[in-house]
Amino acid sequence: MYKTGGIAFDINANRTNGRTTNIQFMTQDTGSAKLSFSFTKDGTPLPLSAVDAKIVLLYADGSFYKKSLTITDKMNGKAEYVLSDEELKHYGAVKAEIKLYYTNGQALATSFFTFSIAKTLEDQNIIPTADYYIDDFETLKDGINHTVEEISRTVEELQKKFADLEAIETKEGAQQKADAAEEKAKAYTTKHVNDQEKHVSAADRKAWDAKETPSGAQDKVNLHANNTEIHVTAEDQAYWDDMTRQFKAHNYNQERHISAAERKTWNGDATYANIMLKNGAAAGTRTPIYAKWGPLILLRGHVRTEPEIIFGSIPAEYAPAGGGVYTVPLSGTGGTANLIIYDNGDLKIKYPDPADSSKMGGGYYLDVVVGFQKGGTA
Repeated sequence: MYKTGGIAFDINANRTNGRTTNIQFMTQDTGSAKLSFSFTKDGTPLPLSAVDAKIVLLYADGSFYKKSLTITDKMNGKAEYVLSDEELKHYGAVKAEIKLYYTNGQALATSFFTFSIAKTLEDQNIIPTADYYIDDFETLKDGINHTVEEISRTVEELQKKFADLEAIETKEGAQQKADAAEEKAKAYTTKHVNDQEKHVSAADRKAWDAKETPSGAQDKVNLHANNTEIHVTAEDQAYWDDMTRQFKAHNYNQERHISAAERKTWNGDATYANIMLKNGAAAGTRTPIYAKWGPLILLRGHVRTEPEIIFGSIPAEYAPAGGGVYTVPLSGTGGTANLIIYDNGDLKIKYPDPADSSKMGGGYYLDVVVGFQKGGTA
């Protein structure tokens, strides 16, 4: 039993500002809030073979979801999406958009549409927290790499600024240079005036007498030293010293930065191993595999098994603490089922929909991304 909201799209280049639908779900529509889509082009059904159809959802509280549609009729251009229990908690107006990604590299984006989720009486006190969910592994990976690159550029810019700072002459350094120059000038003058082998004329003597006195030279040195436009003040120097200290503390903070080995791991491809199948389960069109990639556990493949039995397992250290439940599609029917990951690593299929055994022979797709959680459940 579903609450189904139907939406039709005609793929063309006509300008549109989106549409507001009358579709409204409730926060208690557990497993029954379904969006049904039909696609046409030039008045005829748009085939959806070789297409990865995605739905992008922006909720009123800022939560963002990007998930795959279930294609129910490839030849006649029909697909559907069932909102998860977590998504139904984000009540209010919802903006949505469908994107079609073709295997030949082409992509189509539909005009956006809106629907709403209303709170039931028993949910009046719920306060949802903003979520950000993308089931596209490559998009998530690109986002992480982009963040690492921004951090690296920021550190390089700071290093350049501090290199320029070290080249700035301090007040004390300028004073030392001025004092040394004055001493050299005095020594040269004394030696030259006392040279009895050389004679000077009255004009020369007058010129020598007009030379600047030590006190006058000192006044000029003081004026130069106190010029804050070309020298750093003590207050400025203290500020830059503090900035240098903070930069060094930040630069060596191993909790905030990743090592070269960690960067190599994040930038590298995940290494997969086969899921150990049990109790008569068999690989379908793709071998069931798993891998740990940073903070994520990745499951891929296609399995043929009966529901309600342990059909396989992964190492217990790869299982999320306390286990987890994830929605997977049935092969060939457009239905869904729950994939249970127990905390010991065992895997089971439960609650297939439709439950008709004659429609479950196609198996189940295990393409899920699981957040890895260390530690206990409390």
